[in-house]
Amino acid sequence: MGLDILSASGDFDDRWLSDGPKAVVPVPAGSVVDDALVRRALNGCRAAGAGDVLVAAGGAWLPVAAADLAGLAPSVVLAAPDGQGAVLFARPGFALVAGTRRFLAGAVPEGVDGGRARFARYALRAAGHWPELPALARSLPPRHTAWARAEDVPSGTGTARQLELVRDFVTGSVGGTDFARGWLAAHRASRDDGERLRDPLLTALDQVFLLLEDYSIEPEFREPDDLTDQELRNAVRAVVLERGEAF
Repeated sequence: MGLDILSASGDFDDRWLSDGPKAVVPVPAGSVVDDALVRRALNGCRAAGAGDVLVAAGGAWLPVAAADLAGLAPSVVLAAPDGQGAVLFARPGFALVAGTRRFLAGAVPEGVDGGRARFARYALRAAGHWPELPALARSLPPRHTAWARAEDVPSGTGTARQLELVRDFVTGSVGGTDFARGWLAAHRASRDDGERLRDPLLTALDQVFLLLEDYSIEPEFREPDDLTDQELRNAVRAVVLERGEAF
């Protein structure tokens, strides 16, 4: 892999970011590479299907053992061998994590928007030590606001699809198997796209997720204490009634 991750100015190269495409998430950091940054790099590489982490050294990318990553001083780049993602630690106080959805699923499990929102809170706390952090946080804001009710959710999102399936299931328009498959797929899409929720909608959809953990999509694997289709429908209907302000 060539040294095409960074631009001449030391930032992520725009062409590299557009290939994927890749999102950028700022994350807290100290004065050297710490265990948290190492975990982000390792987990991102593993999620992308790679076992090694590469570090730029002497004009080449070299694999470095995880035990040797902690303590490295800026400026340093930790990258996946196939270029799916990287952690850029250019100066103390923060690092930038960029990558494809696969890489970020491991490196930033809180999601793009969750990571950006978390960094904004950190930037305010750490501004006395690193004054540039609030401006960085403002330059990389969450892409979505945190939705509280169904009426807040834009059409075409994973969350909108989850809500549509809940309505269809409660009214009997779809069966249990189709509901479970579709809802879980929409849940993954919502998570992967960094969609954020807050109460009451957050709790309502969490309750639906927990119900699906007690339901077997494949009838041949259904256990005696698993919910039947009708039991699942009744339970989801109860959530809708209990959390009516969300729906």
